[in-house]
Amino acid sequence: MTPMQLIKLSYIAHGFSLAINRRPLLSESVEAWRYGPVVPSLYRKLKSYGSGPVDKPISPAFRSLRAETLADDDAALIDAVYAKYGPLSGLQLSYLTHKKGTPWERAYRPDEYGIDLDDEDIRRHYEDLLRGV
Repeated sequence: MTPMQLIKLSYIAHGFSLAINRRPLLSESVEAWRYGPVVPSLYRKLKSYGSGPVDKPISPAFRSLRAETLADDDAALIDAVYAKYGPLSGLQLSYLTHKKGTPWERAYRPDEYGIDLDDEDIRRHYEDLLRGV
């Protein structure tokens, strides 16, 4: 799995958590970067891999997300997201998060940095996906 895949899958899982569990999965904001939604701390942890595979465990990127304390429903959600979206390449996942009308597309401004995606916007977007809208 590449850094791009891990970053996009983390964002997607966060979106579905907001829509299904009504709470964030991540303890920090997702930002609208040039190449899509990014969790800055996770990006920093994975940056050294470039576009290559992440070939060893990384220390927890998020302050409050640790596998040993992950709620059962969060673990099940992550497993479901991985089962559905895990086989997709980083470019395919990027395409999904860049579509017209996505939270990233609404928030992104070229040459502006640190723009947070609104969790309410993310929640609505993933609720729409669940309803097939």
